[in-house]
Amino acid sequence: MKIIFFSFLFVSLFNRTKSFTQWSSTKFSSSVDIAQQSDRRSSARTTSKADLGFTAPLVPVKPSKNPLKTIKMHDESQITNVLRNRYTLQNVPYNKLLDKIQNKEISKIYFSNKYNEVISESKIESEDIFSDFIVTDIIPQVTNDLIDISVKNKVEPVFKIKLEQPTQMQTIAYDTYQFINNTVFPFIFISIIFSIARRFFLMTRGNSSNGSNSGGPFGQGMPGSLNLDLKKDKENMKRSNITLNSFAGSPEIFDECTEIVSYLKNGTIYEQAGAQIPRGILLEGPPGTGKTLLAKAIASDTDANFLSITASEFVEVFVGVGAAKVRDLFETARKNKPCIIFIDEFDSIGRQRGVGLNMANDEREQTLNQLLAEMDGFADNDGILIIAATNRKDILDQALLRPGRFDRIIKVSLPDTNSRRDILNVHSKNKKLSENVNLDFVAELTGGFSGAQLKNLLNEAAIYCARRGEIIIQNQDILDALEKLVVGLIRKVETRSEESIKRVAIHEIGHAFLCSYFKEYFELKKVTVQSTYNGAGGYTLFNERQNITESGLYTKDLYKKQLIIAMGGKAAEYLYYGNNFISVGAIQDLKQANGLAERMIGNYGMGEELEAFYNKNMDPMLARTGDSYSENTKQIIDNESISLVSEALETAKKILEENREKIDILIGNLINKTTLYSEDFDELMEDCGCSLVP
Repeated sequence: MKIIFFSFLFVSLFNRTKSFTQWSSTKFSSSVDIAQQSDRRSSARTTSKADLGFTAPLVPVKPSKNPLKTIKMHDESQITNVLRNRYTLQNVPYNKLLDKIQNKEISKIYFSNKYNEVISESKIESEDIFSDFIVTDIIPQVTNDLIDISVKNKVEPVFKIKLEQPTQMQTIAYDTYQFINNTVFPFIFISIIFSIARRFFLMTRGNSSNGSNSGGPFGQGMPGSLNLDLKKDKENMKRSNITLNSFAGSPEIFDECTEIVSYLKNGTIYEQAGAQIPRGILLEGPPGTGKTLLAKAIASDTDANFLSITASEFVEVFVGVGAAKVRDLFETARKNKPCIIFIDEFDSIGRQRGVGLNMANDEREQTLNQLLAEMDGFADNDGILIIAATNRKDILDQALLRPGRFDRIIKVSLPDTNSRRDILNVHSKNKKLSENVNLDFVAELTGGFSGAQLKNLLNEAAIYCARRGEIIIQNQDILDALEKLVVGLIRKVETRSEESIKRVAIHEIGHAFLCSYFKEYFELKKVTVQSTYNGAGGYTLFNERQNITESGLYTKDLYKKQLIIAMGGKAAEYLYYGNNFISVGAIQDLKQANGLAERMIGNYGMGEELEAFYNKNMDPMLARTGDSYSENTKQIIDNESISLVSEALETAKKILEENREKIDILIGNLINKTTLYSEDFDELMEDCGCSLVP
């Protein structure tokens, strides 16, 4: 029916074009004065340079012995009508006009009074009179040649056609017609063709999974919207050889996943106890903690059908396409029970509705609404388990998190020290480690690393080992790989001046000394003046004590000590060079210190006036718009944040100034040795008979 409608529309547009042409013939006006034809030779004898021989009025002459004859003739009124509307005639180049004359296709040619235009009349008459005439632009110099060719081919020339210029309104009407005819109509026609082609493409694009068709454009939704291949996904899962034994993280998470596998394999005891398998499991945690690994392990151990998809595949430009993809996904799963559906990066479509900068994203919200209906609607989802992974559970729509959709939410957090050691043991099974490698020590150094980062650490260490031409990984390879991941690639060739190196040493000793000064909180690992390709002239490595990291109970006093250490480099430069000669090397320190101070006041309630305050606008991921607080509250946040950083800077200056002699010794040794480790640092202080305990 739609194809018939488009065809009818095209015919209507064509008829409208023809009607406009006939209407324009009654609106254009001009006077035509056709002189009597003359003999070519007598005309040629009166030719002058000014008017090419047609300045004198032409008078009727007697026909020659070989009069010109035409196959057909239009009456005078028809010709006059054509000449009035010559702007609508087809324009033919001069060379093609000559071909038509020589091929005996032309009966008459009408010359304008300025000899710059020729209108030719065809011998063969058609239904549309305007199709019998063509117009050609010429120059006066070719007039004689054109007349000779016309007479030679028995084409009758007619001269002195007086054509008046059209009025302004006629010109505007003609230009409007040309624009509509050349632009609007082709655009509509192309749009119709594109629409028909798109419909045909969608109808023929449908694919099937295990014999199940995904629907057509007039049925369940967009066909072929998802490239679902159960067989391929299951083969990839088996080829990867991933089981729950491959997971070396938290044992509590392992028990949760083992319970699900046990129910899917043999749910008799659970059914007798009245238990039901969770319909959905949400794996939430930072990137690289093994959420996708857990989903693959559960599917592999249960030997169920497995469908894997990323949430971004549901997002489309056209409203309704994402919802159709959701229907295709669940229909395929219902036809292949038992089935596990894994949706990665779930926050792409599960974001809270009605918030954010793009609150009118109908496509995403329609997709989410369809997902909610499929997960817990009228359809039968027995034998279907949905596993989703996300980094941001806090921005998910609350309707997704209720029981019945995601019954179980598993927090996959960053591994602790014991878990990191187990992960390192798993990833080192295919590597040869030297006897001096202490994975327990590496686990302590890598606080805050995810499982993926630990795997990458050992891989970088293996690359360093192979670079030396060896196959046994040394402890130094792991330390070098750790530095590369933390601070970036280190420059091996030094090109800086001695003065620049001295300034960097002063700056870094300021950080390192304060770190050792507060050794009840922090543990210094290394300080160096080696520059990196990340732009750092030197760096200081330290971390919190293990008991602080494991507990996660950071106090206001600890954060204040962090601010003091962060301002140590700027304070050391002030002590040695004065306020007017402090470099820009502290820009990253200022960024970190101010960021921490803002979080202390805005998020942690550690301010003097704002002791019980939480600033929800400080979380940019929530993308909330508008200001929730008064200007006075914002001013208090700014003032208290600046006050914390300023206080930390003054404290750092005071401590460094009181220990000037110790700092001088440390700076000299750092310049000579380039790098100082914690053991070297403590040994130097013992040689000086100094204690760093505040």
